[in-house]
Amino acid sequence: MNKAVAFLVVLTFTLSGCVAEDTELMKFNGTEYRDPVPVPDFVLTDQDGNNVSLSDYRGKVVVVAFIFTSCPDVCPAIEHTLNYVDYLLPDHGIENDVVFLSITIDPARDTVETLKNYTSSNSFDWPHLTSSNPDDLVQIWSDWNVVVDNDHVYANHSSHDHGSHDGDNESANETDDDGHDDHSGHGNHSSDSGQEETAEVDTEYSVGHSTVTFILDQDGNKRVAWSGYDWDAEMFLEDLVTMAYGSNQDDDDHSAHAHH
Repeated sequence: MNKAVAFLVVLTFTLSGCVAEDTELMKFNGTEYRDPVPVPDFVLTDQDGNNVSLSDYRGKVVVVAFIFTSCPDVCPAIEHTLNYVDYLLPDHGIENDVVFLSITIDPARDTVETLKNYTSSNSFDWPHLTSSNPDDLVQIWSDWNVVVDNDHVYANHSSHDHGSHDGDNESANETDDDGHDDHSGHGNHSSDSGQEETAEVDTEYSVGHSTVTFILDQDGNKRVAWSGYDWDAEMFLEDLVTMAYGSNQDDDDHSAHAHH
């Protein structure tokens, strides 16, 4: 009995050492959450009119960006960078392991038809998501701690209270001990001109929001955040490769793991 107990103790410490070693091997270029943050599931509609749930992609690395199609500068920069990263995924054998999702912050104008035209004209082949019920998106922004200037949200839904969601100014940042987000290393999104955009699209309303692109692990937890829009595509790709393989490996290792 004593030998069995001793064996279990040794095995426990050995496994703990392996877990710690694996965690140590995962170093990210973006801002890593000290503790992975789970996000609630959602159901939205893509540019083809199909329902899409976050849970559809459990087991994959998921990149989530918040954009709007009328944006003149910041959102296109993010989207075209992601498109380039998407193009490079097969070089590392992870094209089947990574999914991109873009969620609108302008549901009044970003209808299914608008998203279809937008993705087709830009050759973006991943889901771009919206909802006919703006409350669905307001809840998602809150769940993700994405700061959105909500004055425009109910522009076509006058029965709603425009100010009901304006009090929350929490940005999507590195998680603190209480589970709130605080990527202090990237600055405050509301004050950094590189972190927030306000686009005058027409005379009706403008759109402003914090600019954070998230990388979720295979269990659906926030693991890495990239603030702003002028980040390096190759470094972002390195983070996806690290997440997909569970460790930092060189390109030779990645090619050996490529899917056929």
